[in-house]
Amino acid sequence: MCYTQHCMPKLVIVESPTKAKTLSKFLPKNTYEILASNGHIRDLPKSGLGVDVDHDFTPEYVIPEKATKTINALKKAAKGIDEIILATDPDREGEAISWHLQNILTPKKGKVPTFGRVVFHELTKEALEEAFKNVGTVNLNLVDSQQARRVLDRLVGYKLSPLLWKKVRYGLSAGRVQSVAVRLIVERERERGAFKPEEYWSITVSFIDSKDKKPFTAILAEKDQKKIEVTNEKTAKRIEAELRGDEYAILEVKKSERRKNAYPPLKTSTLQQAMANGYGFSAKKTMTMAQKLFEKGYITYHRTDSLNLAPAFISSARSFAKKQFGASYIPDEGVMYKTKSKNAQEAHEAIRPTDVSRTPDKLKMTSEEIKTYSVIWRRAIASQMMPAVYDQTSMYVASKAGYGLKASGSVVKFDGWMVLDKFLGINSQDEETAENGLSQLPNYLESEIVNLKAVLPEQHFTQPPARYSDATLIKKLEELGIGRPSTYAPTISTISARGYVKKDGRYFVPEEVSLVVTDLLVEHFPEIVDYSFTAEMEEDLDEVAEGQVEWVPLIRKFYLPFDKSVKEKDKTLSKHDITNLGESDEKCPECGKPLIFKLGKYGKFLSCSGYPECAYLKSIETEDDISGDQEKEDFGMCDKCNEGKMILKAGRFGKFLACERYPKCKNTKPFLKKIGIKCPTCGEGDVVVRFAKKRKFFGCSRYPDCDWSSWKIPESPSQP
Repeated sequence: MCYTQHCMPKLVIVESPTKAKTLSKFLPKNTYEILASNGHIRDLPKSGLGVDVDHDFTPEYVIPEKATKTINALKKAAKGIDEIILATDPDREGEAISWHLQNILTPKKGKVPTFGRVVFHELTKEALEEAFKNVGTVNLNLVDSQQARRVLDRLVGYKLSPLLWKKVRYGLSAGRVQSVAVRLIVERERERGAFKPEEYWSITVSFIDSKDKKPFTAILAEKDQKKIEVTNEKTAKRIEAELRGDEYAILEVKKSERRKNAYPPLKTSTLQQAMANGYGFSAKKTMTMAQKLFEKGYITYHRTDSLNLAPAFISSARSFAKKQFGASYIPDEGVMYKTKSKNAQEAHEAIRPTDVSRTPDKLKMTSEEIKTYSVIWRRAIASQMMPAVYDQTSMYVASKAGYGLKASGSVVKFDGWMVLDKFLGINSQDEETAENGLSQLPNYLESEIVNLKAVLPEQHFTQPPARYSDATLIKKLEELGIGRPSTYAPTISTISARGYVKKDGRYFVPEEVSLVVTDLLVEHFPEIVDYSFTAEMEEDLDEVAEGQVEWVPLIRKFYLPFDKSVKEKDKTLSKHDITNLGESDEKCPECGKPLIFKLGKYGKFLSCSGYPECAYLKSIETEDDISGDQEKEDFGMCDKCNEGKMILKAGRFGKFLACERYPKCKNTKPFLKKIGIKCPTCGEGDVVVRFAKKRKFFGCSRYPDCDWSSWKIPESPSQP
């Protein structure tokens, strides 16, 4: 490689080493040197506000300690370079990284290099050649938009969070998007709590005829041509008896053709939803997998609101489908999808494979990457294929007593885009594309007599609205216009990390603290958690990206009344009132006033409503504290106060024993769950259950005197 002044290579900077490695396969080494910034190299300080609110909200950027080594290496590489090309990701965050790099790598003295900006949405030879032919400059409108978001989020977080620490609990946080997400989860939980299930019955009847045709089932729908609703067992049993003694005939047979179009190609939100529904991936995990696929050059950029597909890709997808499945599987023309999001500021293309011939079975990757790539590949190819066609049959069975029953069935006539599942050798893992209830009805004629085989009444109860999962929460946020492709995953991660929600399977359950914080914000800072206000703010920030709005006046308009409100509420709000979770049925043993539920650092406890005159406190045994036979176990008296009994509690790190007089007595002991077997090594201690990094193992209760441990339950000495 030539390093003279006249042929020194251009320096190209990307975010990650993986991306740098991929670029090196396409860019000539004697022309370009490629280095990675390893993500953001400058940010607001971790401590302090970091924003000069008195001087146009100027951000006070610092270089994190972990980025110092990288910056020094980049400065060394940039020394004497004629041209530096910034090749970070094609969105607001990428533009901001490029801007920060340009600021840092511009020397205060000496020769200033020429800075260029290249944007590409896929790491392919063709895309890179086109990008490097059209080197531009950093888009300052996008930088302003990112900077405005960063400043706004810092102002909200650093002003509200300390207030929550003082008035609710230390360690909490508030955020422009995260607090809205928590509110959604809280309101859904309250809907569920207020829901009153109603009983209803379905009655399924199976029929067969004397000509050895296949049996079929029908659902009771009408009585005397009026819709019938069965709401209790008595009615169900009466109807069952009447149906058993009735006579039946086919009154009507309808046959029709139904077409099911392929779903659009994926964008960020629908990719996260598909992976959550199909494989249980969290939004964060999905984005991590997609980032790896993008950096390896397998897919287009994965943060997008767009459903658009490049004409070249449409052509290649059609050619692939035609060659693989035949001309009947592709329409006469390519299929175009219209982007519904009016704020698709980061739009370029939908997420698609960069090479349609690179089928999932040809790639050597982790199973998680393969799953992610398969969903992306299938949806993109399917979007350019013919609809699936079904032959659908519906029958109406009439009884002599006036009952009407309906049966329906369908069978695939032409599989169309659904042939891809067979091609990939998988069952559809995408909840959106899964087909249920495909069954063919036997070929009956109108007026044909059918014989009753069985009547099957079944009791049901109406169900409350489902809790939010990763998929449905993202879908709801997108519907409300809250957040953008880059924010969904970190928002969900934050509300989980901050202890606002926990997972029950795939579903989010709000913790007590989220109810308290949501109520506080709704009452005293309504604009922070107002759905419309938050969506309008997103639109304003998008207009900054388009150069239509200046960001400083936008932030000032929000901040001045917000800051005033925070200061006022800091003086007027009472922690005692805010953390009040309602009155209990118990009376204070010291003053006789009602005890109220309060929220503390370690969860709920009981406090005297006469506080501060009466400071009586009492701990609460929750359902999670004890279970099964443990509830009846006697753990003895507290060996510190000798007044209270030791009870079993559940804490952050598992179960433990604590004095029932907490917080007056804070004595605790580890709880060792015995399994009824003596230690196979020492023979004295009991085998107890322990945990290491959430994995269960077994050890001796005499540890560290006896260090026996095993992943498997040892055999009891009494066993043969």
